[in-house]
Amino acid sequence: MSKKSLKDGDIVLTGEKLGVVEEFLPDKQSTFTKDGKIFASKTGMISINNKERKIVISTHQDKDRKVVKIGDIVIGVILFLRQYSVGISFYTINNKIHFNSSYFGNIHVSQISDRYVEKINDAFQITDIVRARVIEQDYNEYKLSTASNNLGVIYADCVICGKSLIKIGHNKLKCDRCGNVESRKLSNDYGNVSNNLRF
Repeated sequence: MSKKSLKDGDIVLTGEKLGVVEEFLPDKQSTFTKDGKIFASKTGMISINNKERKIVISTHQDKDRKVVKIGDIVIGVILFLRQYSVGISFYTINNKIHFNSSYFGNIHVSQISDRYVEKINDAFQITDIVRARVIEQDYNEYKLSTASNNLGVIYADCVICGKSLIKIGHNKLKCDRCGNVESRKLSNDYGNVSNNLRF
């Protein structure tokens, strides 16, 4: 580390030494490495994840930015299902509402869950509202993942009658109007979602 031991939440300046590559994984968007040392590529607040050994710098502008970055949490609606992926139109990025958003993402079957998913429609259906993490940019589209407990479907309608579905099990939903039972890759807060959305 540098002369003073940096702590989570400290303010750092562009060019300031943050540590060495043996200690932390540098963030491509806010740090750079030289001779095995990690330096800040922008001024901002440092975020240290000791568990994952990651070091990231964020600025106050990050809260209001309109571009999508890797690691962002998005909420969107499933527009279509393919054999091995689903397409999602983004409605929010890091709890910030984006009306008429042109951002679009895909969730590949391998990124749906930590468990094996045989068929896409066992995890998602068209019009489901999904929370996902951006894991990669592919030109003007984004690759997404829901392979985490807090990611997945946060709202779903019955495919038969259109009524809101109620959670009855780990990844099971039921319609209290027609009795239809469906499977989904559910977020752990399905049916109890509270997001502090902002414009």
